[in-house]
Amino acid sequence: MEFLWREFLRLYLFLCQDHITEEEIDSFKQAAKSWILKFCEPTIGKSNSANQKRGIKNLQFKHFSTSSLEKKNHIHVRVFFGATTMGGGNKANSVVHDILIYENWQLYFLMNDIPKSIVQKTIVPKE
Repeated sequence: MEFLWREFLRLYLFLCQDHITEEEIDSFKQAAKSWILKFCEPTIGKSNSANQKRGIKNLQFKHFSTSSLEKKNHIHVRVFFGATTMGGGNKANSVVHDILIYENWQLYFLMNDIPKSIVQKTIVPKE
């Protein structure tokens, strides 16, 4: 188990680097695949015996999915491409342009610490 954590830390620190060469990317890909295979290895043998082979039970490659990215893509399709069907979509800008504007505004709000909603406040002057 300690090996898995140390290897995970090594892979994570590699991702935090600023400059990465093609060779390093290839070696990272192989190391990541090896780590996932080791992480998903089931426990074999009788528990608490000398011939027990450690692993984590019932994990497979399919558990490492990109469903969150697929969900975001689905939301983008519904929001931005909804007007392009059934007679809509006569706007001057393309859908890709609208998506880029939306993403840029999201980044702007996040980077400048601007709230996403407006909260009405009452100002009472002091006498």
